Amino acid sequence: MRHGYKVFDADGHVVEPRNLWERFLDQKFQHRVGWKEVPGRETFRPATVDGRYTQSRVTIYGDFMEAVNWTYDHMRAKYGQAVVDNGFPGDAVAQAMPLDGMDFMVIYGPGYDLWSDGMDPELQAAMCRAYNRWGQEMREMSGGRVIASGPVVMNDVYRAVEEIQYAYDNLGTRCFFARPNMFNRRMLGDPYYDPMYELLQDLDCAFATHDFMGHNGASAGADRFETFTEWHTVCHPHEAQMAMLSMICNGVFERFPRLRVAYMEANCAWLPWWLWRMEEHIELSGDYEKPGLTKSPQEYYRDNCFISVEPDEYLVYHVIEELGNDKIVWESDYPHPDSKYPLAVQSFLDLPKVSDESKRKILWDNSLDLYRFPEGYLPSEFIEATTYTYDPSDYVPKVPAGVS
Repeated sequence: MRHGYKVFDADGHVVEPRNLWERFLDQKFQHRVGWKEVPGRETFRPATVDGRYTQSRVTIYGDFMEAVNWTYDHMRAKYGQAVVDNGFPGDAVAQAMPLDGMDFMVIYGPGYDLWSDGMDPELQAAMCRAYNRWGQEMREMSGGRVIASGPVVMNDVYRAVEEIQYAYDNLGTRCFFARPNMFNRRMLGDPYYDPMYELLQDLDCAFATHDFMGHNGASAGADRFETFTEWHTVCHPHEAQMAMLSMICNGVFERFPRLRVAYMEANCAWLPWWLWRMEEHIELSGDYEKPGLTKSPQEYYRDNCFISVEPDEYLVYHVIEELGNDKIVWESDYPHPDSKYPLAVQSFLDLPKVSDESKRKILWDNSLDLYRFPEGYLPSEFIEATTYTYDPSDYVPKVPAGVS
């Protein structure tokens, strides 16, 4: 809470512990997931799956961490050495959140490890289950303040259905996500994924897309750019735009009218134009190519979709003017290098041209509508940021790294 505004962070993160797979992945798969440092340089999470880096050569061998002041030493200085070195445990994140004003957080990850194109579906399913086990621990250690969105098995939809149901029934997972990229030459609008969408609709669980720059696979900008400045500018919004286009134009929301989908960390100011452009093309060729659509793209968005806004994205006022304030959720991007933490909430509250009513809805109410978590998942106590003190260097981990 900050200045009386309750804050639901619809899209946060952690830097997952290096030993996540060691602790939570079934033993039969342990030898297939590794960690291969690049000699002479510090690399962000250089994980390998079946001997292959899960990040692109540009991020593995480039200087992106230095370019954005996000080396591990930078992280330790800002977030605390014990916090970073122990992989942002749930209790540490819960202690850090009130300093900014965040009361509740849904985290998205991992960005790379289990998303390789053509990956063995059995291994991908095992890694999804391992991550969801870790997510259960995150929720418990955070006192219920941090919820992990569950990754889905994109390389085998039937394993995806099985893992979603297992995580829902056994691990308390209540929202799921995938990268927006193409997998095995399939976009998210492909009917191949219909069994997954049907289950998510029946479970009343939100689904989201979330890109992470540096994927070792199909990704917007990967074939054109080799600097953070250029690649990061395009990958998040362009991938979300294409995922939304695919899902709307290929009838996902026509077939699953109760499905809720959020497009995370992609900005939102482009949205009115993108929906208009879709509508123009459906008017032009939709009767022939997309005859099953009964609504306009804007109507599908209003009925089924959400989009996130970044703390200082001042052009959100234009989205509100054109499309209303009901479908925008707020994200902190904690603790990534472009996060405004510990002033992310204040940055949003300072935005001009956005009414107090819209700020309250975006900071809290709209995320309640997106996620629709069951009773008992949401906090009952709220801490005012302006009276809260916190020093990350004082954190003492409850569960040392590598200990179950």
